[in-house]
Amino acid sequence: MKRPDLIAGGVMFLATLAVYFPYLGDAQVLFAYWDGPHYVYVAKTLYVTPADHPFKSYGLPASYFACHLPLYPLLIRVMTVPAGGDYFTAMLAATIITSVAASVLFYRLLVVFELSENPLWLAILFAFLPPRWLIYHSVGASEPLFLCLVFGAFLAFKAERPWMVMGCLLGASITRITGLMLLPLFMGFYAWRRDWRSTAIMPLAGIGLLLTFAWHAQVYGDFLAYFHYNVGQAGLVRATPFELFRTYASHPEFAVTEYHLGLYLVYGIGTLALWPRREFFAYCALFFAFNCFVFHVDSSRYFLPIAPFALLVGYGPILTRPACRWILPLVLYLGYFYAWKFLPFNICAPDTMRALAQALR
Repeated sequence: MKRPDLIAGGVMFLATLAVYFPYLGDAQVLFAYWDGPHYVYVAKTLYVTPADHPFKSYGLPASYFACHLPLYPLLIRVMTVPAGGDYFTAMLAATIITSVAASVLFYRLLVVFELSENPLWLAILFAFLPPRWLIYHSVGASEPLFLCLVFGAFLAFKAERPWMVMGCLLGASITRITGLMLLPLFMGFYAWRRDWRSTAIMPLAGIGLLLTFAWHAQVYGDFLAYFHYNVGQAGLVRATPFELFRTYASHPEFAVTEYHLGLYLVYGIGTLALWPRREFFAYCALFFAFNCFVFHVDSSRYFLPIAPFALLVGYGPILTRPACRWILPLVLYLGYFYAWKFLPFNICAPDTMRALAQALR
């Protein structure tokens, strides 16, 4: 097998196309899935948001769009060139490209770090697990780009290219805010090696986020607009851990509590299983600790940055057993049934989509 990394990328591409299959005659479902429309609007406006923006019916202030960091929208804007100016096509193209790239990089990471005896099989499973990832590597979302940058940072670290590591961290921090946590993480990696020069380089990755916030200050008059909405108005981060779990334990939908409990346990055990692989254990442990303070019902999405390691590598000794391959048809059935049913449930209102289409012209 000459290029197993390309096989992994091809499987990811086909897995994404399969998500699209029921909506080939109604692509609006794919275009309207949250948060794709928000990213498209940022790609068009670059945060210069009028008071009568298309999403005003949702009661969102103009500064809300600061919550969508710029690297993924900028990629969408670049992709409008081959897409003939169509922002929605460009959005899906940006997602597909970064998803395929993430799969290729994940395979290479598994090989370079010797994380599995069967890296191709884990890279194939990466296209389908967890089910939430099956959705988010197919719609308008920044997670595939973020994982590309995370995998790239680890590969550059292994290759002893600190400037490339710093570049990946800069990109990650302006893709998703949790990318900021990578700065002290990799500083710690280099400090452990007593590589003080590389340690000193890593804080430069924060320049991207500082420039982003400076632009937010220019257009919104608020340097910390990102945090004022996410932490202040939306309350996505709480002061005490597991508050989401405790809240739903006394909620009318209390059965959801077991779902969140399962997430904490599955990802927690997978993270602990990475202990012999200290860099990846530290990465997953840091993100797991952060997620314990996240207060959002869609907690499975917030675990996606550690899913390739905590789920696939952490449980790799089980998942690579020959017997586990027989479960793949069930994984595909359940995953696609979930994706196809959930996609139309979480979409932007038709009136808002029409207003957005008008704003994009």
